[in-house]
Amino acid sequence: MDRYIDSHNHMHALSWDEWERFAMTGMAGAILSCGNPHVYREIWESPPKAEDIFRFWDSPIRMARVSEEKYFMRIRCAVGISSMTRVEGWESLVERLPQYLNDPHVVAVGEAGLDPSQYFQLTWPLEDQARCLEVQAHIAAGAGKPLILHTPTPKKSKDFLGNVAVQENIPPEEYRLHYLQRDLEIVEKAGLPHHLLVIDHVDGTIIDFVHKETSAWCGISIGSALRPIHPERVVEWVKEYGADRILLNSDHLGYRSIDFYSVPKTLRALKRAGISGGEIRQVSFDNANESFKMGF
Repeated sequence: MDRYIDSHNHMHALSWDEWERFAMTGMAGAILSCGNPHVYREIWESPPKAEDIFRFWDSPIRMARVSEEKYFMRIRCAVGISSMTRVEGWESLVERLPQYLNDPHVVAVGEAGLDPSQYFQLTWPLEDQARCLEVQAHIAAGAGKPLILHTPTPKKSKDFLGNVAVQENIPPEEYRLHYLQRDLEIVEKAGLPHHLLVIDHVDGTIIDFVHKETSAWCGISIGSALRPIHPERVVEWVKEYGADRILLNSDHLGYRSIDFYSVPKTLRALKRAGISGGEIRQVSFDNANESFKMGF
């Protein structure tokens, strides 16, 4: 199996055996996106508070510290405040965020970014989300750490634990681009340079914009049942846009079924399409190693 780095997932909610299986697929490293209450098998009847999010940051960091010994894998963390669940007292979180970024096992801020849908019907006004994103982008810029920018997917309550509150009605074909453009205004105002920006969950509606209108990294989530992307689409995009800025990730989490081989299947599809070994290594390993300073 080819070695790869999964540049965005929520697998800290998974079991020992599931981590063992991922290691055996060739996963040499992973970036855990921490701070999202919805990835755990919990139902929230009131907004989580800052102390809850600190718990979601701390536990994966402890796991990362023993990852090479336990799983023979280099695990690193991104810590931040996700807009997918409203958080009470987020201001106290960003006060301590710079301290977390000093930890060698924390390599990024995020995932963060505007989202008009919140889990558990805990509506979070977009204006306050924007304030929270701007502060996080400013902190990332000051620390010289990447910001993983979540771009939203239209959500239905049946797909999640708890109902979903939806604040705006944007046509699906315009949805991701609409919020990405608003996000970019915010992060650029905060002074975050594009070389420290990882635009994630990129699909066919925004990949052209990401490559032509930004110089940010392009994260493609290929393991999510919420936004399935066939390996052949990745082949098309690598051929069209090149391998220099593309990162592959699974976006796996603990409350849906998982395709353990989503990334390896994509790597084999790239091989069968005649993509060079160097380009395959770029999108599956080197770009993540460079952008997140994994140290391989």
